[in-house]
Amino acid sequence: MNGSPFIPHPYMKKLYVELTNRCNLNCVMCYRQSWESELVDMDETTLRNLAKSVDEDVTIMLGGIGEPTIARHFDLALDLFQNHTLQLTTNGVLSPKRLQQVLTHFDDVVVSVDGTEETYYHIRKTDFKHVTKTLAAIKEHKNKNDVKTPRVEFAFVLSKRNKDSFPSVVEMANQYDAQRVLVSHLMPQNEQQTKEIYYDEHFHEEGRTFAEKMSNYAYFQKRVVTSFPYMEIKTERLCHFVENDYTYVDVYGDVVPCYRFASNYTEYVFGRKKQIKKHAFGNVNRRPLQDIYNDSAYRDFRHAVKYTLHPSCVDCELRDGCEYIETSEYDCSGFSPSCADCLWNRKIIRCT
Repeated sequence: MNGSPFIPHPYMKKLYVELTNRCNLNCVMCYRQSWESELVDMDETTLRNLAKSVDEDVTIMLGGIGEPTIARHFDLALDLFQNHTLQLTTNGVLSPKRLQQVLTHFDDVVVSVDGTEETYYHIRKTDFKHVTKTLAAIKEHKNKNDVKTPRVEFAFVLSKRNKDSFPSVVEMANQYDAQRVLVSHLMPQNEQQTKEIYYDEHFHEEGRTFAEKMSNYAYFQKRVVTSFPYMEIKTERLCHFVENDYTYVDVYGDVVPCYRFASNYTEYVFGRKKQIKKHAFGNVNRRPLQDIYNDSAYRDFRHAVKYTLHPSCVDCELRDGCEYIETSEYDCSGFSPSCADCLWNRKIIRCT
């Protein structure tokens, strides 16, 4: 064959839809503690434009930075995406109406459970009973109707402060038939939180021992599957969104590559303050989603991430005197936006 080989356009498999960036809680480790975004909901026009440009075999995850169940057009989203596999990320604090909709509309529900009782209250600033009520209702619904959905998964953000509560979260996962406990590390939003991280740049023996001990306890004593992040920086890099053909549409209809680039906010990478800049490749009110996803700029970005073409700031000996490391806008190889300092693709911070 003459010329270049045919390379088909990648096919999107999952779409994260941010129906709102508002929330009914004010968690201490949330990105909203440092971001610059206005608190809004996705409007009806944007939601309809998005829905009509998504193939039915694309899984829809209603999630993002806000709590999707308080979104103004949550009911409309359920109607527009009714023929899709539907997933939800939630803090579990639900009104009776929303709880009933969760029981009957969703295939998978990821519930944030960062501890129990006092630990949970310190982080989430609300009574833990709100969550157990939701989990109990889901289990009762499945048993009563002899159905397997919605499947439940826990998302646990690990830090020095809450690590000792992990066994009790595992017990809850067993009690409420959670499929898995997905563990992510804390991404600090301020200097105080940098003291709470439970990972390191170098070999972290205590963290490894903890993860191994908790994994064995969960599986062999409670029959619960856990998935732990790395405890230190490793050479390999892998992006959850790029590798799995996922993308993200925020409340404005902007198509962004992942959670990290969905808003402007401050993060601390091993004590270094970094300004993350939102980066969009297009907007669904102006172009169909699939056209944006297959646009050359977005494809080039995914190619660079997949084949780790970005430099690696976390182990660069010149980083202390580097200006590029202060924001995510550019890196020393000219990539924009830059994933050179991303802890998600190091399997330190993890996506649900």
